[in-house]
Amino acid sequence: MIKLIQVSNLQVLSDDLKHIYIDSFPFDERREWQEFKDLLHHPNFILNQVFDDQKLIGIISTWKLADFVFIEHFAIEESQRGKGVGTKVVKQIINEAPIKVVLEVDVPTNEAAHRRITFYERLGFSTCESIYWQPPYSPDKKKVKMLLMSFPDKILHSEFIEIKKQLYRVVYQILE
Repeated sequence: MIKLIQVSNLQVLSDDLKHIYIDSFPFDERREWQEFKDLLHHPNFILNQVFDDQKLIGIISTWKLADFVFIEHFAIEESQRGKGVGTKVVKQIINEAPIKVVLEVDVPTNEAAHRRITFYERLGFSTCESIYWQPPYSPDKKKVKMLLMSFPDKILHSEFIEIKKQLYRVVYQILE
């Protein structure tokens, strides 16, 4: 049975969770581990571990913002992919979010990026057509061209500016 268990203190953060996080995201698309751990104290940040029975198989981090829930990082251990786990996790997040759900995906320049977009489209997400850059997580990292996807409704251009402002200000802690 798939369960999401919220991380409420640093003692719960295991090496297995750290490896899933670091192995699943490219250098420029993830925070440094200490910074990631420090976010547990942020009132808008929620980190959930994904368990299949008693086995840790993934992570999903979200931000509760004024107008939407933002999925920042979502990863399932490679050996568990393709088994419907990701679908169950995202559906649970959608069901618990009383408002729009937004996430970033890589621009579809390779097969993995295409599969990821198709996965979210099957769950009812739509791709925003506005150009979006994920800000660098630190001075030694690069900004990354991404796409924003949303559920249940597509992000309109008129909403895009405010969503981007909230992401930059709260999640990435920069002012634009």
